[in-house]
This record gives sequence, structure tokens and C-alpha cells, in this order.
Amino acid sequence: MDIEIISKEEIKPASPTPPELRTLRFSILDQLTRDSYTNILFFFFPRKQQGTYLNDVISQRSRCLKESLSKTLVPFYPLAGKIKNNLHIECNDDGVYYVETQTNIGLLDFLRKPENEFMNQLCPFHPDSKELLSKSYPIMVQVNIFYCGGIAICLSASHKIFDGLSVSTFMQSWAATARESTVQINPSFISSSLFPPILDMYQDSPPVVSKPQKNEPKYATSRFVFDSSALAALKSKAATSTSSAKPSSAKAVMGLLWKSAIAAWKVRSVLFIPVNLRTKVSPPLSPHSLGNIVWLARAKCCDNPKLELELLINKISNSIGTMNADFVESINGENGIQKLMGALKDFHEVFYDPNSMAECIYISSIRKTGFYEADFGWGKPIWTCIARGNRDLHGLGNIAHLIETKSGDGIEALVTMKEEYMATLEKNQELLHYASLNPSPLDSS
Repeated sequence: MDIEIISKEEIKPASPTPPELRTLRFSILDQLTRDSYTNILFFFFPRKQQGTYLNDVISQRSRCLKESLSKTLVPFYPLAGKIKNNLHIECNDDGVYYVETQTNIGLLDFLRKPENEFMNQLCPFHPDSKELLSKSYPIMVQVNIFYCGGIAICLSASHKIFDGLSVSTFMQSWAATARESTVQINPSFISSSLFPPILDMYQDSPPVVSKPQKNEPKYATSRFVFDSSALAALKSKAATSTSSAKPSSAKAVMGLLWKSAIAAWKVRSVLFIPVNLRTKVSPPLSPHSLGNIVWLARAKCCDNPKLELELLINKISNSIGTMNADFVESINGENGIQKLMGALKDFHEVFYDPNSMAECIYISSIRKTGFYEADFGWGKPIWTCIARGNRDLHGLGNIAHLIETKSGDGIEALVTMKEEYMATLEKNQELLHYASLNPSPLDSS
């Protein structure tokens, strides 16, 4: 499979940003977030009207994507600027880095057995590339045209301004503009007023890619897909004997992944879960509020591989439960900065202390955020996924993202771990009883 770059350019907003909006300050939550890029891919079938030529369709869609992106950048003006230090985005209308490519493979052929390394080539920069260290774009885009006319759009989003819900907000707005929808999304950039920054805290963000080490471990990524019947069975098993209430699908999958990871590590562990704070603020924020409006819940566990699933899910539920209105109020109060900095110190001690005997895993659920609603006028995505490299880009070690399947009633878990742990995880019989390992996305569409 080969991929050829056709063009590179910067897409600017259709109209200039007013002088009074030329600076967007980061919130303290943005400041405390590592400056790394997440690559989200959206795959679309090559639908065309009868009697039209494929090359004409490709040309029209290419033009539509560029023009609609330019229009979308008017209300999303910070995304056409540049990240400056760890303080703000300079909304200077420089434009979004935009790449267009062609591949020599058909989309169906690719989707039958997606290869991680080829998916990484569908990104503006390879996820392992050192070039990312010097990039200051809030977002970058690569549009990949398959041999059959199918399209894969990669949105490479900086975590300095984007959490999962922010990505979905932008993609849905871009898609709505492309299909000339009368319903438009109006983003909100009020995060810094709710969670004020520390202007002298950091001048520089942590690096995007961890510094190479002499014995830098290699990582492997696999997909574990749970269909609706498997989720129903898993939730029934996870229900406690003292309560008839079943856990959510996301919590059940998180619990099973954590349990399976503990069996592979055989050491004590800590689970970190980013929790959306938009609904915890009083009054609740719009889901279209952009920024890192999340904080990490934390759950701890010993190294007992025989722990019951329901116990781990209870730990997850209790941990997420601490991220409530009282927590939001506490980080906005007089001692809010100290509380956040203390939590960050604990976080770093667990993740980065070479003498720590604990393994950590970061599991994020981006289900029900609307990724599969991004219809640019030629149908909704056939598959949405995250592209990952083989290095520890986030400095997290073990990471998993949960996203819904195309059908909407399943969950796809993209898991990255050290190679030796992944080899064990892929053979875990309890996990494989509920999940399919690396199936074709066509099987769950």
C-alpha cells in the first residue's frame, strides 16, 4: 500500500478575525494538559450520483472540503492561529495545515484488515515523528483519497485546546457547513473565564514526544470490539449481588480492560479516567464549549489478578463520582490552584517516577460524542478510529480509548501497551469471551 502527497497548503478563515479576538487565553486545565496531538480518522464510502465520473466527484469533494473548512474557521477562529508557549493561542489567521493525498488501494480492501502502520500514514505527521515537537498548529488536517474514490479525513488535534467533545463539535460543524445545513453549531470559548490560567506558571509545555531512552520500550496497539449482546452479558455479570442496577456499558468495559491488564502486569495499578466537567458546572456548560474541560479521576488497585469485576467497576464508579459539582467549586475556590497542582504532582509521581512499582493505565471514553454524525454530504462515516504510533507519545505508558461502533450499540476499545503486556492481553480468555480481537470494521457497520 502506497500513499502519495498531492498537495500541502494552509487553509485560512473565509473572513478575518476581529482585532479584539486575536488572543485566546488557555484555562488552567489547558495549561496542565500535555501538548500532544491526537489523530482521529473518519472513513467515508465513495458514493456518487449515477452518470457522474469518479474524477469529477473526487475533485468536487476536495473543493467542498477546503471551502467549507475555510468557512468553519470563522466561528472557530482560534484553530487557524498558533499556540504560543503555554499561555494562549495567537488568533492570527495563519491557517490550518492541510494535506491531500492519494493511495493505490481501495477503501474496502483496506477496511477488511486495517494495518496500524498504514493508518499512521493517513495522518499529517506520523504519530511517532519528532517533527511534532516543533508544531504549533491547534489542528492539522489530512484528506486521503482512496483508489476507489473513498475518503479518509484525519483531524490531528492539539490537546492544548481539544478534548474529545471539542473534536466532535468541530467535525460536526465542518460537516454541517459542507452539506449546507441550516443548523449551525456555535462554539463557546469561555473555559479560561471559568478556570483562570496562571500567567507565570509555565512558559513552555511538556514535549509532545517523550525523550528517547537507551532502552525505550516498544508499544503495540490492538482493537477489542464488544457488540451489543456481549455488552449485555458483561453488564449482567458485573451487576453486584446487592443491587439490581447494572453498570453502564463504558464502565463495564473499563472494568474488564483494567482487570485484564492487572492480570498481565501482576503489580499494583492505578487507573486514570478523564471526566467531562461541562455538566458539573452550575449552570451546566454547552456541549459546544471548547477546551480541556475535563479532569482525571483516579482509582487504585492491588496486584491481585483474581479481583472480582464488580469490585473494580465499583472503584471506577466511586472515582468518577468524586468529579462532581463540589469538586468543580473547589478548584475554582481560594485553594483551587493548590488542589490542582497537588493532584498533578501525584499524577506525575505515579506516571514518571522510575522507582514506582505501580503500572498505570489511562482509559478515556469518547462514546456518544457524535463522531459518527459527521456527514459532509455523502453519508456518515463507515468507520471512525484513532491512529497511534509505537512510542509512548503521551508519556502515559498504557492507554485505551473507547468509542461506539458504527451501529451505535457496541464499543470499540483501542488499547496501546508495551509489547509484552499486549501479547498477554490478546490471549486473555475472559476478555476474548466478550470482545473480538482486531475484527474488520465492516463486521460492525
